[in-house]
Amino acid sequence: MAEVKKTLTSNGNKINYYIRYGNQKNIIVRVREGLIFVSAPHNSPDWEIEKLIYKNLSKIIKVQTNYEVRSKHDFYGTQPWVKIFDNFVNVTLIDQNIHAKQTSEGIVMKDYHDHELQLNKLYSFLANSYKNWFINRSSQWAVNMNVHFKNLNVRVMNLKWGVCYPIQEKIIFNTKLLHFRSEIIDYVIVHELAHLRHHNHSKDFWRFVEQHLPNYRELQNELNGAGL
Repeated sequence: MAEVKKTLTSNGNKINYYIRYGNQKNIIVRVREGLIFVSAPHNSPDWEIEKLIYKNLSKIIKVQTNYEVRSKHDFYGTQPWVKIFDNFVNVTLIDQNIHAKQTSEGIVMKDYHDHELQLNKLYSFLANSYKNWFINRSSQWAVNMNVHFKNLNVRVMNLKWGVCYPIQEKIIFNTKLLHFRSEIIDYVIVHELAHLRHHNHSKDFWRFVEQHLPNYRELQNELNGAGL
């Protein structure tokens, strides 16, 4: 089901949030790229969802503020840029119908004159360009962890940094991970690979993660502070 945009009011200010209903037990609130995303069980009443948002509003605002400070891209400055592996990469926008490409000087792509479309096209380009990087990095970790995956994809996701389907031995990573330094990405890779051995977040799961990434808590906290 697609996300539905809704609005609540706090101290006279309108607060937008995006909700998706599914087969789950609990209501979950996350902040990604400064936006509030909610996943909730089918037939959850609005008042219950908004009560949870109000309860966590101070934390939500803190994460939103952090996002503003730690923005990952800018198309409106004199020199557009995007962060890749936590480094600034110049983005050159051209009024020509060209295929995006990355050179030693940065990324060159068509100017779509629409922020949302521009971002979607950029993420599509990055997903294709760095898919092999994710495969190679994940393969190295998989050898160390003695696990195996068959399929790996990279695409934009609004609520998760990564997803593992243990039965299919399939893993999906969020394209937006490319904004972070490689150590942060390693945490998500190890986390998802660990699900091939332990399907839920049991104590054995976290022990397995810690066995291969002893500082995972530090990396997890840094990732969560960016909006997870």
